[in-house]
Amino acid sequence: MAPPLPHRALVLTIGAIAVGAVMMGISYLLSENHSISPASYLRYAMVLTLALYAVVGLLVVTQITPSVRLRWHDGKPALGVAVGLLIGGGLSLLLLLVVSSAAGHLDPDPRIVLLMSEGDAAHVLATVLITCAAAPLIEEVLFRGLLLESQRGRGTRAAIWISALAFAVWHLNPSALRYYALMGALLGWLYTRRGLACSIAAHVGFNGVLTVAALSLVLSPGSAVSLDGLTAQLPSGWRTASPSELPASLTDTGSIAGFKGPSGAELVVVSFATPVAPSVDEVYDRLSGGGFGAADKGSLHELRLPAGSAVEVFRQLKGDDATIVFLPHVGRSYELALRGAGSVKARSDFDRILKSLRVS
Repeated sequence: MAPPLPHRALVLTIGAIAVGAVMMGISYLLSENHSISPASYLRYAMVLTLALYAVVGLLVVTQITPSVRLRWHDGKPALGVAVGLLIGGGLSLLLLLVVSSAAGHLDPDPRIVLLMSEGDAAHVLATVLITCAAAPLIEEVLFRGLLLESQRGRGTRAAIWISALAFAVWHLNPSALRYYALMGALLGWLYTRRGLACSIAAHVGFNGVLTVAALSLVLSPGSAVSLDGLTAQLPSGWRTASPSELPASLTDTGSIAGFKGPSGAELVVVSFATPVAPSVDEVYDRLSGGGFGAADKGSLHELRLPAGSAVEVFRQLKGDDATIVFLPHVGRSYELALRGAGSVKARSDFDRILKSLRVS
């Protein structure tokens, strides 16, 4: 059987990249639409990603004619799969250990964490389908089985790097071109040694380790947190935000802690000195200011929490739902601000966090 014609493989690759660029453009427009919540945007993004692989998959199928047979394996298929899983999974695990050691905590790919951050079966299954099935199969057949194979006439090394560079451009991430090019070269090298079964297995192994790590982070029990005598229990799927992720406008307010949750939801806790417990009117005045928009007494209501009486107000911030809870105490008071990102889980989690609050 003859390899695919070089010009047809190149046209197919360019067409696939163009389809990816169109999908990314649509995704960008959706992300700029403030009437769409972050949680809804993530669902659209997942659908667009699956649609992208479906369209590219159809384009690839049109090129697999009786005259073009994919090179699935050289030697025993089971051995090729084992080698691929070992190399791909091992490399991914090594990178994960290095990154997590530098961060001081488990630190998998944040994009995968975000996709499955709601923790429900639909988000988890869709993420696994993208990372461990659609991406490895479609990308390996396109970039290795068709493009690399069609360029063999230029020499094996040139074919590997042509495929690797196209693979890097396909991801449309200029800051990570070198990373994807090197990964593409490794997958191309595996393909030339043992065929598609090996390169697909390596791709599955690499993505699979990151996906399992992300899932373990999303489903792991939340940690206990404390700030100036205030303690709370975070539900699963929440993590401590880095200093750069905290709102700059609040850094001079008092002690501050921030957390990231499902679908990009954010929780900020601020602690500040109050020698005398604020009156109800002072609480209203504080919640009416601070950048949360004007609030009248009718928009606020009192909460009875284990940590004491609190006042809660709901707001819309740039098209997103927000809740601010003020917990006044003699000596030190606390403010908790949730940007819900349209996430049902984040709203439910916030209620659980409030019930877990304690002041020592």
